[in-house]
Amino acid sequence: FSAGAWIACCAAVLSLVALIVYSINIASAGYFQGAAVTNQVLFSILAIVLLAAAIVIGQLKLDGVVGKVLKLVAGCCQIVAPVLLAACLINLISARVEGLGFIYFSNADVALEVQTPANLSSATGSIASMVCYGVAMIAAIVAASASLSSAFGVSTPSCLSA
Repeated sequence: FSAGAWIACCAAVLSLVALIVYSINIASAGYFQGAAVTNQVLFSILAIVLLAAAIVIGQLKLDGVVGKVLKLVAGCCQIVAPVLLAACLINLISARVEGLGFIYFSNADVALEVQTPANLSSATGSIASMVCYGVAMIAAIVAASASLSSAFGVSTPSCLSA
């Protein structure tokens, strides 16, 4: 495994963690209970699958046309996965910003009614999910800039290989 493959693995795991935190958040009691975001699960699963596909394809050592096509496919997977994670993060922020503002910045006269333990827990879960998606997206971007097949992105010159 190269450094890029390890980083892509980390990005896939972080994406899964973000999806789990998001799923727990919408299933738990509180302000965001049942407030599912459109395409969040779909985009998350697609990003995880694309990261896994890029890792697997990057480990294949094929030559010729097939090797070139697979390298192109792996590159596309590495580009599309961070885009999907960015879409997840943007969709989640846009769906939660009004509720977070209501919970944290309500007037003093309604703050006690709004800032219940369940609502604060729900808001914290939403923020945790956003952080997980953001870190997963950054890891996927870093993985996309690193090589999947050669160690630490450095290939061995042909005159030195046996």
